[in-house]
Amino acid sequence: MDGKSIKRQNWERRKILKRDAESVKSPVEIRRDRIVRARKLIKMFRWSYGVTTVPSRVDDLLPRTLASLKEAGFDAPRLFVDGAKDATAYEKFGLEVTTRYPNVRTFGNWVLSLWELYLRDPDANLYAVFQDDFITYKNLRTYLEKLDYPGRGDDKGYWNLYTFPRNQKKCKAEPGWYVSDQLGKGAVALVFDRRAVQALLASSDMVGRPTNASRGWRAVDGGIVTALRKEGYTEYIHNPSLVQHVGDRSSMGNRKHQQATSFKGEDFDCLSLLK
Repeated sequence: MDGKSIKRQNWERRKILKRDAESVKSPVEIRRDRIVRARKLIKMFRWSYGVTTVPSRVDDLLPRTLASLKEAGFDAPRLFVDGAKDATAYEKFGLEVTTRYPNVRTFGNWVLSLWELYLRDPDANLYAVFQDDFITYKNLRTYLEKLDYPGRGDDKGYWNLYTFPRNQKKCKAEPGWYVSDQLGKGAVALVFDRRAVQALLASSDMVGRPTNASRGWRAVDGGIVTALRKEGYTEYIHNPSLVQHVGDRSSMGNRKHQQATSFKGEDFDCLSLLK
């Protein structure tokens, strides 16, 4: 038998041994191995994301937020403008725009925006709804894609990228995700997987919220965390905070947001947190 035949025979023997070894694995072990292999193969994530805004911010807060998002890797958000008759004032941004007129107010614009993101791309892996008054880090998108989203396993959760000062106390010194106080502090930048989006949009709390005359149109963050908590979801916040609120005036007439004490500045490259 020549050398090539021996190598071929050894290769066939190793293949049979590998197949036999896999055949004795339990279904759970086989599924786990497949998941591990799939994660190694998947290099890209499919996002569906947008920015909610109002006409009064077209020349100040919105451009700054869009510039920061571009540096973060989110360079093509759909704009959801509440209270604009048409998209003429937004053509300068070169982005897709959805306008609502007359306005549907804060909660209405937010939930309709999430619905539209989902309807336009129901196969996306991750969905993000951003507001128009924050800044963030360079390479945020790549950083998030390198982390384990809490909804990928048995754990059901979603990401709040803005770490409110009282939630900062929930964090350790090490960078990473931590469980928030579950009070929904800030809806400035929220990220969900497809399963969480479906649970939120199907929630009876979200469906019934507009009937609350006093708070049905506001306190979006509290409405989201309450609805998802009833579905078994946990809100996660990050140390350091991945975004910083910059708006002095609330479109809902609320007090100015407290600043995230752990935000490292707009020039910070968050990929350095992986080192």
